[in-house]
Amino acid sequence: MTNADTPFELRLATTGLAALCWMVGPVTAQESKGRESAIVARPTLVCADRPQGVRPPPRRLAPIPRPTEKGRNTGEEVEAPASVLGTKAPCPEGKVPVIKARSSKVEKGNPLLGPDPGREILKFEGERRAEFIRRSARSFEDVYRAAKPKRDRTPPPAPPAAPACNGVPYYGSCYYYASAGFATIADGAGMRLSIEKPQYVNTGGSGHSLNELAVQGGSGNGNIVEIGWLVSTEQYGNANPHIFVFHWKNWAPTCYDACGWVQWSSAYHPGMDLGSAVGKRVYVGYVLFQGDWWAWFDNQWMGYFPGSEWGGNFTKTSLLQWFGEVASANGIPPRTDMGTGRLPPAPRAARMTRLCDVDANAWVCWYRDRQSLAETIASYYDIRRFAFGAVRYGGPGE
Repeated sequence: MTNADTPFELRLATTGLAALCWMVGPVTAQESKGRESAIVARPTLVCADRPQGVRPPPRRLAPIPRPTEKGRNTGEEVEAPASVLGTKAPCPEGKVPVIKARSSKVEKGNPLLGPDPGREILKFEGERRAEFIRRSARSFEDVYRAAKPKRDRTPPPAPPAAPACNGVPYYGSCYYYASAGFATIADGAGMRLSIEKPQYVNTGGSGHSLNELAVQGGSGNGNIVEIGWLVSTEQYGNANPHIFVFHWKNWAPTCYDACGWVQWSSAYHPGMDLGSAVGKRVYVGYVLFQGDWWAWFDNQWMGYFPGSEWGGNFTKTSLLQWFGEVASANGIPPRTDMGTGRLPPAPRAARMTRLCDVDANAWVCWYRDRQSLAETIASYYDIRRFAFGAVRYGGPGE
């Protein structure tokens, strides 16, 4: 932690990132020309008081291999004991950076979401929208255990009818996934991810490219907390990766980076620009602590979603997913990269390692080699296991 009142303080080194609290106003008319008016391109960050009466988890969760499983790769990297990014807190002591909620025409996806070929979801809001999503959501078995056709690298032919989408049509965009999933009862999950800057193309309309961990439970796995990085010029105002968090309540989506989020870290925050960290690897995760879902980023607890968001009924996981996601409006094939833009098993493909599930009693995050893998279209974006509890994923789209 970076606050002075905790015994687990971890001092952060100064870098070229902003050292003072900053506020950015709405885009100008010239900047917003040609964009949809509902999209706020640049978020507003303010320095707020750190929440009082809050006690974060006592220490980090060490990702260690499950001792009963074989095949551990002994050549894996050693977890960095200090900050990988070395960023300086953007707010004065006692203050934390808080981002204001933004609206976006591009919805958050999930590998379990079913298709909406008729764009019917556009008609619904609130609970009617959540019910529509719940009805179309697929099971773990549907996504990960269905028979897969033989892989080939030949892109499928484009269908003649519009809208052109051979991925998962949802909310007016076309979604593609490269995902690892593990159905298990746990107290959270984690991974070590590589921060990348995929090429993002929005000539056909708004979209995104991201990498994340989704911790899921409840009916139909619809209670979810997420953390990762996301690239979208419409959402964040530039083409760099940014930290994001998101949560769902019984398959009702909320909003990025806010909507109940409680900020704790004085250094890392949702919406933070990670442009200077591209190519580096950080540990991220969630753990249920005293009823709340606390998120870890790099070397400290970043903040939490209160358990009250789910009425105290989201206290265990039933499914964990680690995945890359592309939302595209560019037709077939999609033009946006996922990860580094390289297909696995290329060594330079993006990676997710130490895919782990939390045992809060032992206070460890066990990583194993039992995750099931799935991809929407392997010739665009693929995922392959390359070491114990480790995968490479991504691709160039077209």
